[in-house]
Amino acid sequence: MGIIQKQSFYSSITLGIGILLGFFTSGYLLPNFFSEEQNGVLTLLNSYSLIYSQVAMMGLSTVIIRFYPHIKDIHQHRPQFLWFITLLGCVGFSFFLVFYYFTKPYFKSIFEASPLFRQYYFLLIPCTFSLLFFYLFDAYSTAIQKPIRGFTLKDVVQRLLILCSIGAYIFYTLPFSEFMWAYSASILLPTLLLALLLIREGHFNPGFDFIKSYRVHFKDMSKVAGYSFLLGLTYVGVTNVDAIMIERYLDLEYAGIYGRNMFFGVLVALPYRILHKSASGLLAALFKKNDLLSIKNIYYKSCLNQLIIGLFLFCMMWINIHNIYQIIPKSYEAGKYVIFFIGLGNLINMAGGVNTAVISFSPYFRWNTYFAMSLLVLIILTNMAFIPLYGITGAAMATAISLSMYNAGMYILLWVKYKFQPFQIKHGLVIIYALLGMFACAAMPIISNYMVDLVVRCVIFASVFGSLILLTRISPDINGFVTFMMKRITFKR
Repeated sequence: MGIIQKQSFYSSITLGIGILLGFFTSGYLLPNFFSEEQNGVLTLLNSYSLIYSQVAMMGLSTVIIRFYPHIKDIHQHRPQFLWFITLLGCVGFSFFLVFYYFTKPYFKSIFEASPLFRQYYFLLIPCTFSLLFFYLFDAYSTAIQKPIRGFTLKDVVQRLLILCSIGAYIFYTLPFSEFMWAYSASILLPTLLLALLLIREGHFNPGFDFIKSYRVHFKDMSKVAGYSFLLGLTYVGVTNVDAIMIERYLDLEYAGIYGRNMFFGVLVALPYRILHKSASGLLAALFKKNDLLSIKNIYYKSCLNQLIIGLFLFCMMWINIHNIYQIIPKSYEAGKYVIFFIGLGNLINMAGGVNTAVISFSPYFRWNTYFAMSLLVLIILTNMAFIPLYGITGAAMATAISLSMYNAGMYILLWVKYKFQPFQIKHGLVIIYALLGMFACAAMPIISNYMVDLVVRCVIFASVFGSLILLTRISPDINGFVTFMMKRITFKR
């Protein structure tokens, strides 16, 4: 197995555990034991924290991955790159604190209609701090070819901590105010653990020798950071602006319903995080060597393999849509088509493979920023048009339409600049195989026991879709992965 496949394999195991924990917490416990308004508070807290952390990060995450292959050759005995990045992160957080202080009265007046969120607005400070430094340290871990620890800490450890906080709220009658403190601590602890790991490995070396050593790269770093700052801000804006606009156009309760339904649609895109993170460090090194053939190979394979995985998850979710509302309260069924359109938008994003990463580390990295800013404008305009007409479903439709146009733009750029055209007849066959699996499930009557119904439908779809994918050998990587897993299981036995 190659580097990306090995990292993806172990990351998939971690992410699988994280998905189960996330489903149990966000998909079951939060909708069933917290009110729609309380879920709205958590949704908005996450959305604003992500936006503010991206502002404070100042585009540094891309700088870390892009320039680490150059920096590591300069300072092999006493690396100070992480120290340098941490100092810049502190500067960015200081700017955020100034911004928070002067805009606090303004934002509190905005949330007059959401008094519960106003009550916990101050928690944006610890949450923003936690996310800012977690993403910086995680980017550094990715640059040194250790991306799995980020998945483990965020998708497993953090969710276990949140699960403990929810358990205390449910079983030990922890007040909601104290739960919010526990929730914030659950976001902070993975950041501290990741920092301790890097310190223990000797990556954190205080000093100011880097000023002289890295000076030759400062100009290029500043340029990349500027475009990456806009890219990161617009990307986070895109992923969170819908919830914020729903709270503005409708109310906090609808934001909570949207946030919990959106969780199921976002599940489709989780494997994208694995591949994007695993490929980022390698793509940066390949562009340094100008190895376009290897880059093309990674891009082509990613488009096909992610389409297969994305379709599998999207169809699994949609054939069980009636069972989802047996698990969460019926009041959330108003967001049924939120799941469909958010899932569809993420599926289209998956089909684009690692297009964003390829452009990020190419000489045309500025285009990622242009595309992302266009996407943000488009998604705001479509939300303004569709939310008044279709409510929370309109917000999800806006996301799906905007993501389609965004990926079309990146596809055209890579086609024009590098003659990369990854889509073949194989991609059409994968879609046909998925439809055949869905038709087989549609022909099956609904079983009264929803858990039995869910399992049977999953088995039928997986059997039809999976067997067609494997028998036709449409993806050598997936066939190779299955063979690898079978050999490991046989060897252990």
